[in-house]
Amino acid sequence: MCLLAALFACVSAPALAQQPRDYMLGFEREGTYLMVDWFGTGGQLILEHRLPIYGSANELKLGLALVPAYPLGEAYARADLRILFFGIGTTVAYRSVWRDLQFDADPNGYCLRCDRASRREIDSLFERSPGSDEWPYAEVRGTLFGPFNEYFVGMSTAALRYEGRDDRTYDWYFTNVYDRGFLGRWETEFYFKHRDWGGIGPYAQLLVLPRNNSHESQWAFGFNAVTRLGIMHRDDLLFITFLIRPGDEIYGQHSYFAPVRALAIYRVRLTL
Repeated sequence: MCLLAALFACVSAPALAQQPRDYMLGFEREGTYLMVDWFGTGGQLILEHRLPIYGSANELKLGLALVPAYPLGEAYARADLRILFFGIGTTVAYRSVWRDLQFDADPNGYCLRCDRASRREIDSLFERSPGSDEWPYAEVRGTLFGPFNEYFVGMSTAALRYEGRDDRTYDWYFTNVYDRGFLGRWETEFYFKHRDWGGIGPYAQLLVLPRNNSHESQWAFGFNAVTRLGIMHRDDLLFITFLIRPGDEIYGQHSYFAPVRALAIYRVRLTL
């Protein structure tokens, strides 16, 4: 969900009667909003307040959210401050996973039977999963924004997160298996955009995962795409994100027969 929240801060979009389909890639007006997300196996409710600071290029954004979904529930609070091309932010959260997948240690590697095929056997769609878990997490991050021109924008985010999860457990968001501890993340995304169709562009993610009392670095590559879908008169969007790690048996959503993370999110934003 962090990628979608970050989309609302790249370049300025003109205020027109017909809302541009790339509006979410521009500066947003101040105010308080309720955002409702749906992503197939769950949803997200976000209460957000935006406060400009010395002009539209600088802002403070505060948010509270609830995430009810098929495998888990989560509540979090976040704050983000942007000054021109730079941003800093933090998130504190509590997550309850009722379809928790934990794997035994492998004496010859990291974990036993944590590949996608084994995960599908353990976590069938209509049967109980092996267990559940609850833990807090907290994150700090810094972002560099690149509003290059009217048709091309980008952003790069570096984050450090601590998660109190059990060791060798599957994470439903990052679609990987790792331990309790500090996780590093670096993400870069670019968008070729136009007011008539939205934005699309390459997306790269580096995760530094805690495993076996050390850290492993893993790259994934793909694309993001976003547009105002137009089901509502204004302020709705469809966001699609896709990442792949060819040949990695641990990475990926285990409902797929490939090492991919794919997600489509529909959002409606209401002004309060």
